Amino acid sequence: MMAAEGADVRMIEASEAVRAYLVSVRGGAPFLSSADARLLHGWLRTGVRLGAIVRAIELVAAKRVAQRIRAPLSLTSCRAEVLRQQKQAGSWVRRGGPRSIPPLSAAADARFAAVDALAEAAEAALASLNEPDAERRVALACSHAARFHEAAWEAAPQPLLLEDAAAHLADARPLYDDDAWEEALVATARDHLRRRYPSLTATALWQELGPGLD
Repeated sequence: MMAAEGADVRMIEASEAVRAYLVSVRGGAPFLSSADARLLHGWLRTGVRLGAIVRAIELVAAKRVAQRIRAPLSLTSCRAEVLRQQKQAGSWVRRGGPRSIPPLSAAADARFAAVDALAEAAEAALASLNEPDAERRVALACSHAARFHEAAWEAAPQPLLLEDAAAHLADARPLYDDDAWEEALVATARDHLRRRYPSLTATALWQELGPGLD
């Protein structure tokens, strides 16, 4: 009975970590659609690793920004990448040892000073993680990262990021109606902000804190 309860707790933690990470990447509504919720439950129930899911979210989001796909990001749109990442998961080897705080990835910029401070705090929180269970460790780390990305977006110079996003997408402007254009700007701006802090991405967290070879 206790083992079953422990498994339920881990599934709840993993579900919340995925929801929070998806929202931090795409912005918008802070909940999953019913289709995404069913899909996520099926993945976790059948043993798909959390790291494979959050890394797929990150990769698909980046591809969609690059390809200027207008439909909203969802777990359903990540289905094929999740399965591909799950197959590759066992080949990733955890680096081991305590997590050190690396230098900030981007050049110093006073306009991002508040976000840099949040990144340092998030790195410190991750460095202090002391959870022996690898899957739970990744879930906690991704929850930390999701909170950072949300706080970073609020603290960042959004007009600057949106201006850069508009320049990046300028040649595709005729493809979007006004609502889709605003969504595309936010998605691109969030992607550019996330790239400033690569050690706080799902890819970095999974490779450093995940289970590696079983």
